[in-house]
Amino acid sequence: MRDQLKDITEKKYWVYGITEPDFDHAVDLVRELIDARIEQYEKEAAKVRAEGPDVAEDILDDVAYYRYTDNQYLWQFALWRLQGLIEAVIAHQLIDVGTGKRLIGLKAKLEALQSKGYTVATEEIQELLLWANLRNALSHAPPEQYRPAPLKEEDIEEYLAFVKGLYLRWQKEKADARME
Repeated sequence: MRDQLKDITEKKYWVYGITEPDFDHAVDLVRELIDARIEQYEKEAAKVRAEGPDVAEDILDDVAYYRYTDNQYLWQFALWRLQGLIEAVIAHQLIDVGTGKRLIGLKAKLEALQSKGYTVATEEIQELLLWANLRNALSHAPPEQYRPAPLKEEDIEEYLAFVKGLYLRWQKEKADARME
């Protein structure tokens, strides 16, 4: 490993810290990649149909399936990134673990967040943990190449709205606490 990558932390690469646009950027990036892949597929499909109309659909069925499975990996990236962003906000911007004790796991971070006076409903904790469990499963026991998890754009949109809502509420609570 290059020396530059050893012991790298947020202190070495953050300038402003995580902000609201970071959440949208993760999903927008995946959408752009998928849209580019769809455009590429459509160009390839038109060429295949022109060159071999009799066999085109058989060929394109396989190509479309592989594109679909590859896109599922991109949605997994979005989930992974969104989960990382919300955990970073909690640990480094709201409760600021600093150089002290490291909080291992999302549950510990949420408990520390509550102890600092931030609001987190039981249902929100359960929902966050469900998403974290999915992310952990996909990270630590990744699906087979051609059988990815069935994540859809709608799933990621739901999670994005959820974590952004929490982020915005907690930022307001942080600002309100400073005013007191």
